[in-house]
Amino acid sequence: MKKSQKRIWSIVALVLLCVAINRYAHLQQHKLAGDLPRFANRATEQPQAVTIDPNIPEGARVLEARSPQRIGWAGETPLSIVLSKDGKIVSLSFLPNNETPGFIRSIENSDFMNSWNGLTLCQAVNHQVDALSGATITTINVIHTLRDDIRRRIEIGEIECDGEKALKAGKDWERFLRLSASLLVLALALLSFFFPKKMNPARLYLLALSVIVLGFWQGQYLSVTYFFNVLSHGFNWTVWVLPLMLLLAFVLPLITKKSFYCMYICPFGAAQELVSKLNKKHVKIPQKVYNVLISLRPLYLLVIIALLFTGTLSDFANFEPFAGFMLDVNLWIPMVIAGTFLLVSIFSPRFWCKYCCPTGYMTDMVR
Repeated sequence: MKKSQKRIWSIVALVLLCVAINRYAHLQQHKLAGDLPRFANRATEQPQAVTIDPNIPEGARVLEARSPQRIGWAGETPLSIVLSKDGKIVSLSFLPNNETPGFIRSIENSDFMNSWNGLTLCQAVNHQVDALSGATITTINVIHTLRDDIRRRIEIGEIECDGEKALKAGKDWERFLRLSASLLVLALALLSFFFPKKMNPARLYLLALSVIVLGFWQGQYLSVTYFFNVLSHGFNWTVWVLPLMLLLAFVLPLITKKSFYCMYICPFGAAQELVSKLNKKHVKIPQKVYNVLISLRPLYLLVIIALLFTGTLSDFANFEPFAGFMLDVNLWIPMVIAGTFLLVSIFSPRFWCKYCCPTGYMTDMVR
């Protein structure tokens, strides 16, 4: 396929993705009412409001937990925390938000929100809870929103826990270190992109930093989920490193015709490249097999678009390996995907990136 034809098909795929996301939002909003019209009037859509449990025990306190930097499918998921007289969590519920109603309903119908009941805030801050399959992104957001709010209350001295001083002393430094580390990785990536020969000796350091800093530590990476959020709800500027990554991922290839994000930033791409160095004899893929494999990325993206159109897609996180970096939340499907392709990359470097990744395919569209 010629480059001009490839670019046309890429643009068509991007337009279809945007339309599919809009269509999916309509379907999810109307599922709550049991109404699935072919086309919904977006002007009638309203953010769903979830009422607080009226059976609040006498003498209980009600706290609001908010964390603007934590974004689910459609923005923040503010929470109401009901505490008993002895300071234990009685219930956790959603405050009004713009999240997909179907996800909110599935969470409320499960025992997920009861996972913290009976714990003090000091116990809840480190309590391990599994994300709910079918609403992974939303439940991850709930977990992190609750933890962030409790840590903030410890920091300002509203509640006292063991290790309070360490939390208070390290909070500002933690923010500074997180930002500095992210900018360091971006700076090294840009230098490596523009001066590949001179920066080649530092390649291993860049790969390791991408995996450790952007992957495991901060969870800052581009994914189909992130594209969904941006295209349907705009940028979250409280976490401005990700919008900067997205800008560089599209602008640099457009100007230079060279891939930037996939080769220099992506933490999972970096992890695959690192494990590939464990084996010096890589498998050579026959040309006929290669011709089939190379069509998998656009095909995979088209499958996602089709699922969006029909409203049957429930979890983007289960279509990519990136959420496997979140070790504090058990996400088995992304972890299995990540483990499988890391194993394959020992014999065929960056197999996921080359032949499967829908995110990589979208960032390569402009080249």
